[in-house]
This record gives sequence, structure tokens and C-alpha cells, in this order.
Amino acid sequence: MKKLRLEIRKRISILFLFVILFMLSLSARFLWIQIISNNKYQQKALGQRLRELKVEPKRGIIYDRNGVELAVSASADTVVAIPKEVKNAKETAKKLSKILDQSQDDIYERITKKAAAVYIARKVSEEQAKKIRKLNLSGITFTDETKRFYPKGVLASHLLGFSGVDNQGLQGIELSYDYELRGNPGRISIESDAVGRKIPEGIKDYKAPDDGNNIYLTIDNVLQYIAERELDKALTEHTAKAATIIMMDPKTGQILALANRPTYDPNNFAKYSPGLWRDRAVSDTYEPGSTFKIITTAAGLEEGVVHPNDRFFDPGYIEVAGQTIHCWKSGGHGSQTFAEVVQNSCNPGFVQVGQRIGKETFYKYIEAFGFSDKTNIQLPGEAKGLMYDLPEIGPVELATISFGHGISVTPIQLITAVSAVANDGQLLRPHLVKEIRNFAGKTIKDVSPEPIRRVISKKTAKTVRELLSGVVKEGSGKKAAVKGYEIGGKTGTAKHYGKQLYDSSFIGMVPSDDPHLVVLVVLSGVSSYPYYGSQVAAPIFHNVVEDSLRYLEIPPQEEIKTEEEERIKRVKIPNVKNLSLSDAEEILVSSGLKVKLEGEGDVIVDQVPNPEVVVNEGSTVILFFKGAEESKSRYRVTIPDLTGVRVKEAANLLSDLGLRLRWHGSGKVVNQRPKAGNLVDSGKYITVWLK
Repeated sequence: MKKLRLEIRKRISILFLFVILFMLSLSARFLWIQIISNNKYQQKALGQRLRELKVEPKRGIIYDRNGVELAVSASADTVVAIPKEVKNAKETAKKLSKILDQSQDDIYERITKKAAAVYIARKVSEEQAKKIRKLNLSGITFTDETKRFYPKGVLASHLLGFSGVDNQGLQGIELSYDYELRGNPGRISIESDAVGRKIPEGIKDYKAPDDGNNIYLTIDNVLQYIAERELDKALTEHTAKAATIIMMDPKTGQILALANRPTYDPNNFAKYSPGLWRDRAVSDTYEPGSTFKIITTAAGLEEGVVHPNDRFFDPGYIEVAGQTIHCWKSGGHGSQTFAEVVQNSCNPGFVQVGQRIGKETFYKYIEAFGFSDKTNIQLPGEAKGLMYDLPEIGPVELATISFGHGISVTPIQLITAVSAVANDGQLLRPHLVKEIRNFAGKTIKDVSPEPIRRVISKKTAKTVRELLSGVVKEGSGKKAAVKGYEIGGKTGTAKHYGKQLYDSSFIGMVPSDDPHLVVLVVLSGVSSYPYYGSQVAAPIFHNVVEDSLRYLEIPPQEEIKTEEEERIKRVKIPNVKNLSLSDAEEILVSSGLKVKLEGEGDVIVDQVPNPEVVVNEGSTVILFFKGAEESKSRYRVTIPDLTGVRVKEAANLLSDLGLRLRWHGSGKVVNQRPKAGNLVDSGKYITVWLK
């Protein structure tokens, strides 16, 4: 019995010891969890009942130089699912699929995920959001995000670029200044119970996002509109693959307009081919042709190897290392001064100047003007341009480079180099951003002109500008002239190797004695006739500069002409149908008219406007060869509303459009046939009744 008691006590002691050890272990564990690791487990507990969502910052606004909005961020609804709260997932997926135009299976897969919250559709339209709200689906909610919007549509699209669904910059300024524009995201935390339902009075933590900085560009939206308007007109009048216009302030390096065609709408960029996103002004290279003669002229004058009054003789060609280089003018220009060489854009004359400069010295000037490097304009995809290495330049290469062939440049490189001539020989870095401000409006960066180097003396720059003025007054650039202003500029035409395609260009500065504006016009891959820079690009330059000077309120330099001098000459269209091309061109040009050809052949079968129509001198007559008559429909005319005007006014209005007039009665127009707004062929009669 005694032995049994001892055994029982022993067992009770062991059991008691185990209980004590267990209690001590449990207490130690409680101590570890409740005190030592309190923060760790508290965070885990919060993590289980808190759902955290990112709050997107508002992307900075992009303005033009005058504060006009070019890119803004607007609120947009994003559809979010909370899988734990979704009831009848299949039915929910089916309903959402119809509204969002998404696969029902994809939506079902997302709303049944083991996740606190998932995106169903980002930044949906207002109409889609309204339809989904009406359904009142359990577990489906919305969160606010910002969506990029470009209020001017296609205006400056290549320059601005666009941003993606996550507000990240993907092209243009949106990409190159993404760090400044995007801001820093905030967050919102919502407490839920074990089932995943929101706790009404639960913890809510909100950290506001830091909105992005606002960028003010050097671009003027009005000048940009003028440039793009003229590009649209140019591609209607001429058949070309692409076109570019750049406008620059040579005294500051600020780009005032940068336009390309074809274009795209950044609001719907995904609907366009990625090739249309390409900014040709900085990414594409081309042979500058005779516009590069400005650099040859500057180098020759600076080196003292040529003077404006030096005489040259041009028989129509020049022999270089066994190769014959022809002048564009058959028979040549004969005896001429260097000033006339520049006016006439005489290739043999420039070859001789290039030979006088020498390849080593000439190469240094090409590098000094920036043609061997990028301009670092801070747009993505900028190209460097293409040129020979110095050892590769032989006599023939030197000759061709001197008149702009055998070298490729980007439009931004060329206008930057020529702007140095306009800026008294000082090369500046081109830039597109004027200043950066934070969301509160405080200026955090002000961009000043950035001098790179002096490339020629002030005296040489002045002489070059005087010679370029002669090109517009007396030479190939006459069609670029604007009344009241002295303009210096140069035409350029370069043929694509092995193809009947041409690059037609004109670059000019105004006023030439103290330039405030440099404008470059380039039409690439021109396949229609005419294709010369003097016929194609120079008139576009004229239109751009004329409106830009008026907008910028730059006063004219000359006295206003009398009304008699301002009067535009009227010309009756001659009949050139069934004539040969050469005879038709001769008749039309002698009448002061321009010519555009449709199709190919030797005999003209039709024309627009029709014979006997009275138009302004300098108007274009479209000539059609056999087989191209169907394209005549492209030149149909919209009939204007003549109601309330007198006969003379109606006749002038119709005449400007290439239409003719028949009338009955006297007084003012009360009726017309065909009706206003109808499309008719050029040359058709419009009948009006007067009362």
C-alpha cells in the first residue's frame, strides 16, 4: 500500500511538472507574441483585414507658351471586383461582358481569383460606367483614375506624344519628361471582416498622391495650327509620302512649331499604325540638297576663299576626277558673280567653292554646325544624320557635299544650323520646354537659351543673309517672298536614289537683316509634278510666314503698296486639251499659271479648271493624261451659298472657285441651282435668279 502511494505521488509530481512546464511555455509564447513580437503580429493582423489600393496621382498638364492646355488629365472610372463579395460569378461575368466588350471567360476568371481586389476594366467611358452602376452588381465597385486627354486632337501630336493606361509616357514630351509629369502615387486602406465585407466604421488610411509637375512648352498653338494647316493643304495639292514644318526663334533656340504629316490622334493612338507615331522632324534623315549650300557659303566666306563679287563661269557642267557634274540649267549660267551663283543655285559654282575650302576645313565646319551629332532636343528617337568619315571624302564626295548631296541630315539639325546664321553666327541648342511648374504653380525650372559655340563671325553671318535675300528677290526663292518683308532663304531639291521620288524643301529667315523667325519646309517623297523646292516648298513657306508675321505682329519693313499695285491680275484659263505636254505647259506658264499633272503620257485629255474660267494669276491648272481622268473627281468644288449677293460679287466668288455664272433678273440672288453645298466639277455653270 505504501509502495502504491509513492507511485501515485511520483506520477502526480511528474504530471504537475509537465503542467508547470506547459504553463511556462505557454506564458513564454504569450510573452513573445503579445510583447516582444507585438508589432509584427499586429501588422499581420492588419494585413489580413486591410485592403490597400493605389491612388494614382494626377499627371501634370502640358501647356503651350501662352498657357493653352495641350495635354490634360481627366477623371475616369475603373471597374474593380472584390471577389469575396461577388455573388453568382457567372451571371456577373455575362452582364459585364456585354457592356465592356470583353470575353466572359476572362472576366469570370478575374472575379473568382483569390485576391482582395482585381481590376476588371481600366478607365472606362462615362456611358459604360453608367450602365454598370445601374446593374448594382454585388462585389463590383469603381475607383477613380486619371485618363490623359488631348483637347486639340491631332495638333502637335508628334511633339506631345501620348501616355499609356498606367499614366506612363510612351512617346514625345510625355515620354522624355515622364519623370516630371507622372508624380508619386498615394494609397487608401479599407478594413474588412473575416468574410471580406467592408466594416462601416473600420480603419481607413488615406495618403494623398503627389501630382505631377506642369510643363510649359515653347510651342505656340496658333503657329502650330498655321504650320499643320499648310501641311494638310500641301499634301492635297502635291503627292508626297510625308511633310514637315519647323519654326524656330533663332535668338533663343525655342521651337515655336513642329509639325509632321501624316499624323495621328493621341486620344486614340492605338487605332493608328505605330509608323504614324514617328516624329519625322527629329527621327528621319534626308538629303538637304541646295539648302545645304547655306553652309558652303558660310564656310567659304568665313575662310576668305570667296567674295560676293568674285566671278565664276558656268558652261553647264564641271569635271571632277573624271566625273561630270551638271548644272540644273541646260547650257549653264555663263559668267556670274558669287552672289549670282547663290541666287541661281549653280552647282558648278558651289563645287568650285568647296574645292577652294578643302575637305579638312570643310569637314570642320560641317561638324561645327552640328551635323555630326544629335541636337539633344530631348525628344525620343532623335537620329544623328549620315555623313562620310573624313578619310572617305575624295574629290567627287567633296564636290557633291558642297551642293548638299552625299550627306543626310534631320530637319531639326538643318534648322538649328541655319538659325546660327540668323543669330549672327552663334549656334544655340534647340529646346521645346520653356519652364516647369509644380502643381501649386511655383516655377521649379526656367529654361534659358543654351549657347553651344560660335561657328562663323557676325560679319560673315550678315553677308550670308544678304546673299540669301537675293535668292528670294531675284533667284529661285521668289515664291517665298512676303510683301513688306525682306526674306533670306534657299530652296532645295534632292532625288531619291533609284526612284522617281524627290525631297522638296525651303528654309528661310525673316526679317533677313535681324531675323526673328526661321522656318523650314520639307516635303518628302514627292512623286507629282512639279517637285522642285522653288515650286513646291517655297509657296508653302510664303503662306506660313505671311500668317505668322501677322499673328506675331512683326511690322513690315517697306511702305504699304498702293491699291493699284496690290490689285491681283485675273487670267482666263486657255484650252490645252489634246495638246502635247510641252505645248500645254508653255501656254499655261506664259499665262502666269502653275501646272500639276495627273497620270503619265504625252497628250493632255482633260484639265481643271475648264477652259474660259477666269482665275487669279498664279493659280494651278491640273492636267490629266489618258487613264487618269477618274482622279478628276478629287478636284470637285463645293458650291457656295450665293443668297443675298449681287451679280458681280457672285461672279467673283464663283470664279475664285473655278466655277461660272448664269443669271436671270436683276438685284440680289434669291435662288440658285444647283443648291449650296453640292459638289460639282470645276468649270460648271451655276444658275442664279435675282430680285
